[in-house]
Amino acid sequence: MIERKIFAGPKVRRLRQSLSLTQAAMARTLGVSASYLNLVERNQRPLTAQLLLKLAECYQLDLRDLNGDGEARLAAELTEALADPVFTDKLPSTTEVLETATAAPAMAQAFLTLYRAYRRSCQGGTALTGGLSTRERHPAERDDRFPIEEVRDYFHAHSNFIAELDTEAESLSGRLNDPDDLFASLRAYLRDRHGIRVTVLPLHAMPDMLRRFDRHQRRLFLSEVLPMPSRIFQAAVQVALEDHAGLLDRLSAEAGLNTDDARKLCRIGLANHFAGAVMMPYGAFLEAAGRVRYDMTLLASRFGASIEQVAHRLTTLQKPGRRGVPFFLLRLDNAGNISKRFSAGGFHFARFGGTCPRWRVHDAFAQPGQTLVQPVELPDGTVYLTVSRTVDSVPTPYPGVARKLAISLGCEASHRAQVVYGDGLDLDAPAAVTPIGVTCRLCERPNCPARAFPPVTRPLTIDAGQKNMSAFQFG
Repeated sequence: MIERKIFAGPKVRRLRQSLSLTQAAMARTLGVSASYLNLVERNQRPLTAQLLLKLAECYQLDLRDLNGDGEARLAAELTEALADPVFTDKLPSTTEVLETATAAPAMAQAFLTLYRAYRRSCQGGTALTGGLSTRERHPAERDDRFPIEEVRDYFHAHSNFIAELDTEAESLSGRLNDPDDLFASLRAYLRDRHGIRVTVLPLHAMPDMLRRFDRHQRRLFLSEVLPMPSRIFQAAVQVALEDHAGLLDRLSAEAGLNTDDARKLCRIGLANHFAGAVMMPYGAFLEAAGRVRYDMTLLASRFGASIEQVAHRLTTLQKPGRRGVPFFLLRLDNAGNISKRFSAGGFHFARFGGTCPRWRVHDAFAQPGQTLVQPVELPDGTVYLTVSRTVDSVPTPYPGVARKLAISLGCEASHRAQVVYGDGLDLDAPAAVTPIGVTCRLCERPNCPARAFPPVTRPLTIDAGQKNMSAFQFG
């Protein structure tokens, strides 16, 4: 397998300019010629391992800041925006989109802001004809994203790591009386510090809720259907809401979100982040994850967490100077609806639509409890190691309506030696790597028999005289 070369010339140039250095001065520090540095800045030469290490040493850079994941994500957003029919006759190539995201990220972001303003204008016109809901017609709506999308983008921009919350959670974890019985410790903490009693109620007493906090009685009610990891998590969420209300308010206010709904959702998301960090303190969890090579089952047993909680926590190990493998996480139901996505690993998720049907995360529902390992390759040539399996959902009192969920945890295949799930894989073997796309509407892979929709970025080719393996042909 050919590893991805790193072309980060514009980043190197912006770094040099921010330090007010000439090419000659930076070249002397790095031990290369000015002409070679010029080629690097123009993306005509990749960054060698030696040059990467020298940049990190001389300018205190984290090497992952140069890996191009941010530009790849920005390029994916541009591609999705350019899929709008208004651009049908003026589509730039994939190479041009990536070059724009790499060389002029601020310009690309400005374009996305302008495009969103255009979308709002279109929605406003539709609203005049009664085509939009009350929420969409509200004058306070200043963004075409739903509140949940805004919040996801916030965590995405922070690599799913919130330093202040992790620090506070690690401190609390060290102060709890009995870390081996975390639920009992958290119950005692809430009782002694805040006068809050935690009570587990039978299903018939709280049939439609999993958690409810009574502010007047100072009681936290949890449903008996919650497994122990979820009970611990919900108790830790309450600690976050009580101990760190001011911090949660400040972080959600500073997140740059456009609606009250988004800020409220963000505040809950931050409290959830704190809870996960209490259950799996950063330092101890990072060390354990490295020792067991990111084995989710072992980590779940060691920290008293669920598989999904462990997978989620693995995506948050992005503390500068002390990072774990950069993972992404996707959760979907058996209808293909995506309910959770986090990416510290550069994987591109479509904002709308489902995932690629060739991804084995969809097969997990036919093999519940089994771990499905699959190397996949995106159209840009990046290969990822993905690990998919079903996860337990909370039982409901309604027969036949239990939620079926599956997750897929993944990282770039270049990290596979650090991950137990990469053992025994020969990525150079024929058909070892499955080509996939982000979603059918944005994927230009030809002759894909699994294709459900044609790409909106290419014109259709319609020929009544032939029928191909793929339902759609395009130019």
